[in-house]
Amino acid sequence: MGDGAFRHNEELTKKVITVSPFVKGFAGSMGGVVEACCLQPIDVIKTRLQLDKAHKYKGIYHCGKTVATEEGVRSLWKGLTPFATHLTLKYALRMSSNSFYQSLLRDKDGRLNDGSRLAAGLAAGVTEAVVIVTPFEVVKIRLQQQKGLAYGQLKYHNPVHCAVTILREEGVRGMWSGATPTMMRNGTNQMCLFWAKANMDKYLWGKYEGDGKQLTPTQSMTSGFAAAFLGPCATGMRDMQG
Repeated sequence: MGDGAFRHNEELTKKVITVSPFVKGFAGSMGGVVEACCLQPIDVIKTRLQLDKAHKYKGIYHCGKTVATEEGVRSLWKGLTPFATHLTLKYALRMSSNSFYQSLLRDKDGRLNDGSRLAAGLAAGVTEAVVIVTPFEVVKIRLQQQKGLAYGQLKYHNPVHCAVTILREEGVRGMWSGATPTMMRNGTNQMCLFWAKANMDKYLWGKYEGDGKQLTPTQSMTSGFAAAFLGPCATGMRDMQG
């Protein structure tokens, strides 16, 4: 009985079930669509508060209520198109690139140590920052800064017009302004997130990567929620300063 259990455990340690980068990328993109629709009002309020030098808003609730009253409820979803596209592409790239980098760093048995997992997450975060996050955030913030203006007074009429105008007036560097702090933020964030998620799964539910065990949605959300605290704690101050 003991020898059989030992052989069974030995087989599990050698056989690692992996998911292709394409599948992980597709799953990430679907999550991005849902997240964008739910979080866009919060993102609008956050940006308004960060840009509020005149102290017009007294807090989160007051800001949201004021925007909805003065500009209409739809204004809370201003910039949804670039935000949704941004999140969809970002999560697709994040999940697929992290899976790709992990595949490069696995040992001969297909396993990752903590150092390799951290390195893969860091590389995925830097990749998404350069390719997706920086240009989309530039467009999103430029659009949101045009608060309360009539259509004829808007410098940027839509995301595409905004991007074209920036490229024409400021060049390629204008679309990637702030790339360095964004790379630092996203690299640190994803490095922490992927490492913490794997370890939360392991210590909370006995789930090891590639062991074939399926977590319930509640278990997976609990692990993800706990892991998601680590990255923002490490990068939140830098984001506010940026």
